[in-house]
Amino acid sequence: MKRLVFKARAYGSFRGRILQSVESAISEMTRELDVSLSRLKTDKRDRIMIEIDGEDEEFVANVLAKEFGVVTSTNAISVDSIYSGHFVDTGKVGYGLYVDIGITTPLHVDALVPLFRLREQLSLENLSLRAIAKALIFVDNLPVKINITNVDIRGPKIEAELAESYLKQLERWVKDDHERLLALGSTRKMLDDALKKSNHLEDIYRVEKLGSFEYSLRCKRSTRASGILAAIGPKLRGVPIHLFIPSEVGEKYHAAT
Repeated sequence: MKRLVFKARAYGSFRGRILQSVESAISEMTRELDVSLSRLKTDKRDRIMIEIDGEDEEFVANVLAKEFGVVTSTNAISVDSIYSGHFVDTGKVGYGLYVDIGITTPLHVDALVPLFRLREQLSLENLSLRAIAKALIFVDNLPVKINITNVDIRGPKIEAELAESYLKQLERWVKDDHERLLALGSTRKMLDDALKKSNHLEDIYRVEKLGSFEYSLRCKRSTRASGILAAIGPKLRGVPIHLFIPSEVGEKYHAAT
């Protein structure tokens, strides 16, 4: 029997629906395989967990690990390596941003992106952490890629910086002339249903998957993201949806540089 703890998380008001969607997808994938599945549940950090048993358990475990990611240990983390995670406890401390990259053993530890490094990477030397997070829409549960710069196993402590690929994504978004909505804690079907019911499906140029249950809704050039939010917000009540308006983000960013 294998017990898997995924990096993917089911959280927020629609946690139950997210778990149901994952369970249905896994059941469909394994329908013709020799494997039995336990009911999905979550740990204290909302990570999805499942137990699998049977002759095909190794194959299934590898497929699920690739799809949802699995937690790891501090000993497996290496300097100058890129890891995917999500922001946690944003704004609760002033000395940096914490990123959960799925480290659970021997202890749970989040990677810290120190404020001084954020300032250097973003050329925002005089801004506080809170001001940087507000300007660039760094919010809890937003997926992010980081590069590990230091690992102290004794602590354990991990320090990191924003990955170059993430910095390029930010740059693309700021230069883009499409407004965006960042929906965190939803399935794609829930988003599509909300857009259809509010008659705004045609106003979205592209839905981009940022994480397992995190999406960027890229609006058409003629569409205001605030109008979409007003329409779909009541249908996704409890799902954090943040506006990323390139002109506003760029104005705040350039005013501080």
